[in-house]
Order: sequence, then structure tokens, then C-alpha cells
Amino acid sequence: MTPNPIAVGLLAVVFGLVIVRQLSGRGPPIWVTFGVGAITTLGLGLVSPSGVVAVVESSAAPVVLFLFALFLFATALERSGALDHLAHWLIGRAATPDRLPFVLFVGFGLASAVVVNDALVLVGVPLLFSVARRLRVDPKPLLLVLAFAVTVGSALTPLGNPQNLLVSISSGLSAPIVVFLEYLLAPTIAGLLLGGAYLRWIFRGSLASANDDHARLRASAPALLPRGGWTSRLAAHPVLAIFPALLAGLLGLELYGSFTGAATPAIWLVSLAAAAILLSVSPNRRRLLGGVETTILLLFIGLFVVVQGAVDGGVIAGLESFLPISGPGGPTTALWSIAGLSVGGSQLVSNVPWVALQIPVLTGLGYSGATPLPWLALAASSTLAGNVTLLGAASNLIVVERAEHLGVRIRLSEFVRYGLPIAAVTVVLTVAFLTVGL
Repeated sequence: MTPNPIAVGLLAVVFGLVIVRQLSGRGPPIWVTFGVGAITTLGLGLVSPSGVVAVVESSAAPVVLFLFALFLFATALERSGALDHLAHWLIGRAATPDRLPFVLFVGFGLASAVVVNDALVLVGVPLLFSVARRLRVDPKPLLLVLAFAVTVGSALTPLGNPQNLLVSISSGLSAPIVVFLEYLLAPTIAGLLLGGAYLRWIFRGSLASANDDHARLRASAPALLPRGGWTSRLAAHPVLAIFPALLAGLLGLELYGSFTGAATPAIWLVSLAAAAILLSVSPNRRRLLGGVETTILLLFIGLFVVVQGAVDGGVIAGLESFLPISGPGGPTTALWSIAGLSVGGSQLVSNVPWVALQIPVLTGLGYSGATPLPWLALAASSTLAGNVTLLGAASNLIVVERAEHLGVRIRLSEFVRYGLPIAAVTVVLTVAFLTVGL
């Protein structure tokens, strides 16, 4: 199929604007770019109205509704004080200040596997800035640890970031949480331990002087589970019971389906039902709804329509012949090709748009839910690519923006200097594990 020149031109303009925005910080917000791109796609007839309805029903609606549920839970957890409490507990686990980078890296990394990383850094930046002020040390190392940690840890599950969620729903994986854990648990844990040790060594000098202040801070660290008062606490913040129940329910349903072969509800349906329960019993539901990142939801709707226009216009089919990715049954070097392209592509357009473009490419090559490894290579490598530069992940930009509001400037060169080794090790480690099927 010869690509439609109009479809090629529109895709080039849309992603060109995204690249300009990433590199210069100028131009319309990304969600606006994809929104206008979607309207233009429809207006030019690249996708019919019935085609838009079909792509929304099949792909956009499940992803957007799942993200809505996750953002709702993240907002509720933040406002309940649970995330702040968890972070203060983590700080108390570091026996000396020079161990803080390791503890925070592992702790925030594991937390980002179940709380969307974009929401987690919103809480983490002001909290770690306050910790640095109390320790009388430079806050920049702690903020960099946060940015690197949520990137590595969020690769572990479909709940960690939008691109994993996109892959888990659009690839056809029958039990995505179980599949992600089965193949990515070992490399993610290894990456968190190695990355934490590396950052402890790198930043040991900037934190070692805070012994007395750290001792006082550690002494005030709370217990992980507070004693007493749970009746009133749960009445005010029912998310403290509903969110753990959701996580246990999602994993339990998928394990049941995996062992018995029985059909189970899609993870987005279960999450949406739990979100509906949360809204029905929460005393501050309007505030919870107000905290949902609606611009990200709009970005996904526009992104799906633009990509569908590229598919119908033959652009994606044309890309398949240029990309060095073999189809199912080909050599395992396909995993390395997918990873390499994802690391590079994510620096240009960020990881979510890159994954959205690659999904129809892999589908066109014949990959499906029965071939999980290429999908995991796409999800993990595009996520871990966020530690290469500030442009690779939206969570990085949130950290930088919030840090600047607090008077801390994180330069691109600093981020690359510390983050690139973590990205290189974690990507190679993950793809190596996938290659040998561990």
C-alpha cells in the first residue's frame, strides 16, 4: 500500500511540533497538538467518523478510562497523606544520610510500580525539597534520585505509567499484570538495587555532612502502619482500603485466569468499578475529580485518532519496511532492535507517542498477545529511555518544572551525566533477561 502523502505530511507536522516542544519548550502543549491533529485527521477524511468511533471504542476508551481510574486513586492517596507518610517512613529506613539515595531510589521505584509515576513525582518533589532543607543539604541530588527511581520502577507493571498501560491493553495480552511481573520483576529489582548503589556512591559526598540533622529527622519518622484511629481514618479516606483491595483483586483475578484458563474482567473495567466505588463513598468527591489530569486523557484520545489516520493512510505499513524489526519467529535480535529504536525515538517525541506509533507497526508485523516478549521490550525500553535525557518522559519534565518553582534548576547536562549510566544498564539488563526468557 502506497502511503497517502497527506497522511505522511500531517503525521510529520504533528510529531514535528511535539519535537519542537520537547527541545525548545515552545509551541502548543502536546495535548493541544494531538487534539488539533485529530480534528484535522477527521476533517481531511483520513479517518471516517465511523473509524473514529471504532478506534475510540476499541482502544482509546479502555486506556482513557483506566488512566482516569489510576489518576483518581493517585489523587485520593495524595490527599489522604498516604504518599507523604510513606516517604517519611522511607527516610527513616536510612541509617545514615549517605544511604538516603539508595533507600529513596528503591522505595520510590517500588511505589511507582503501583502509583502512576507522573502523580508520584508531584508529591515527591516538594517533600524531598523539604527534607533537603531540614538536612541543610543541596536538594538537587534527592530530586534526581526521585526522577530516576520512578522511571526504573514504573517499568514493572501496567499501573506504573501510561505507555505500559497502552501496551497492556492494545497488544492483546490476556493477563498483562501477571505477564509484566513474570518477565520484568527480576530485571527491575536488579535495576533498582544497582541504580540505588550507583546513586549512593555518586552522591555520598553531598549528603555525608548531615549526620546530626538526619538523626533528628530519622527519629521523627513514623511507623509504616499507624496504630489506632483506623475507623475515622478510613471514613475520611476510604481510598486507604479500596486501593489495596483493587491491587489484590487485579492480581488475584489474573492469577486465577492464568491457572484455570477462565475468562476474567479486563483490568480497566475492574479499576473503573473500584474508582466508581471510591467516588460513591468519598466525602470529597468533587476535589478528587478536580485532581484528575484531564489534559493527559485528552492527549490519548487525540493520539489514537492521529495514529489511526496514519494506519489507514498506509504510513505505518510504509514504516515497517524501513525499521530493522523482524516478524514473529525471527531472530531474538528483534528485541534489541525494538529497544534501540524505542530509546532513540522516546528522546524525540517522548515515550507515550512513540509507543502509540509502534503498536500498529508490531501488530502489522504479526505480533499479538501470544508473543509477549516484543511487547515487553517496547514497554520497558521506552520507559527506561526516560533516564537518558529530560525529554524522554513526562515525569522528568514535571520534576524539572516543580523544582524550578522551588528555586532549584536541573540542567540537561546534569541529568544526562547521572541518568545515562542508569538507562544503559537497565535497558541492557532488561532486554538480556527477555532474550533468554528469564
